[in-house]
Amino acid sequence: MADLQAIKDSLPEEERQTIDQLGKQLAGQRKQLRLHRHPFRTLYYFSACAASAAVRGCLWLAKHRITLTLLLPAVAGYIFLKQTGQHTEELERVELWFWWAVWWVGLGILSSIGLGTGMHSGLLFLFPHMLKVCLAAEECGHLNFDSRTDMWWNGDAFHCGTGPRGVVHFHDIFLKVMPPALLWGAGTAIGEIPPYAFSYHAAKAGIRNEEWDSMFQVTPVSEGQGLIEALIHRMKNWMLRFIQKHGFWGIFLLAAWPNALFDLCGICCGHFLMPFWEFIGATMAGKALVKVNMQALVLVSVFRQQTRDKLVEYIEWCLPDRIPWLWDRMGYRHTPAQMVHNAIVSKIGAFQAGVARRQSASHQDPRWLLERMADNFRSIGAFKAWVWGYVPIVGGASAWSSIVFLMVMHFVASCVEQFAQSQASYEHNRELLAQALRLQKLHASR
Repeated sequence: MADLQAIKDSLPEEERQTIDQLGKQLAGQRKQLRLHRHPFRTLYYFSACAASAAVRGCLWLAKHRITLTLLLPAVAGYIFLKQTGQHTEELERVELWFWWAVWWVGLGILSSIGLGTGMHSGLLFLFPHMLKVCLAAEECGHLNFDSRTDMWWNGDAFHCGTGPRGVVHFHDIFLKVMPPALLWGAGTAIGEIPPYAFSYHAAKAGIRNEEWDSMFQVTPVSEGQGLIEALIHRMKNWMLRFIQKHGFWGIFLLAAWPNALFDLCGICCGHFLMPFWEFIGATMAGKALVKVNMQALVLVSVFRQQTRDKLVEYIEWCLPDRIPWLWDRMGYRHTPAQMVHNAIVSKIGAFQAGVARRQSASHQDPRWLLERMADNFRSIGAFKAWVWGYVPIVGGASAWSSIVFLMVMHFVASCVEQFAQSQASYEHNRELLAQALRLQKLHASR
């Protein structure tokens, strides 16, 4: 600090040495701020740094023009109408749309915010929702039912209501499922912000780690590396070159398909100080406009009976009636295409039975969800299986997912330690300044 150096220059040599000695002592303490050595002290300094950043962020948000011109007036108007009882039906519709949007965006955030351990909310909620819409369209013969009720763990089936029966076309079903898909995709893009923000602010503050600096450099494959290590190294080099060369469009293409490495893409973008709106714009376009809609096209094609039958016919045309040697030895009676068709139909039937079972249980006892969750705590073994199921290394994930998880968690731990040391450095500099001022006063009083 300039003020500290100026004060030190005004002091005698002996007192300058005292301050320098204290500075070396505090610097040694900062180097010990590691999660494996002093976890509580490290987390304390990191929490102080995070709290300070949160306060600054809240102050910035409170002073932002969007907050002052849109958000606060909207909240104030809602509270006024709610308290006075005016426009009750309109407020209920607004609340329904609000909670519907929060549900799908929140599920998207949970899907990608876990730094490699996010909840698979697409498989658990979005894809079953598309299946429910397809099944309801076939049963009702129209799309006049309200699909917004399929949120917040509601197990009820859709009510057909009134409407002319007929054949529901593919594009109509796709448009029906597209809004929640877009919201879910937008949530997955928002969930990619934390790894980007970690890396961006670390690079912006000049915080460096030699191991991670070497990771963000394109280096040749060295001799003696194993096959897996060399493959990872080549993929990392390719990703770095791709992002550096193509920028916005590179991030867009990496986000436009189910990419398990996108957490590392966000980390790289933050390290290269890519502007936030460029990063989130490319990520949002790739995930919310391309990837999720491509998934919806495939899933609606499979879930809708008419298109599913056509797909099966095409598969039957492409696949042979039997596989020589293997088919005879295994004793299969169905063709490969028939086996694929039967597997799809059985999965859809199992899902329909599950929907009916959840609907019946929810009508009989509203506490059915809590009882189902309590099954995970009835024994130590069940509890351990439930906990370890969320850890990719032991939860049955692939070896590559485990490697990505370890790399990302190592980066997060490194950032936590570096930000803790940065906060400790700020506090230690204040301590040194206070000590120098005290010595200066003592020297002036002599």
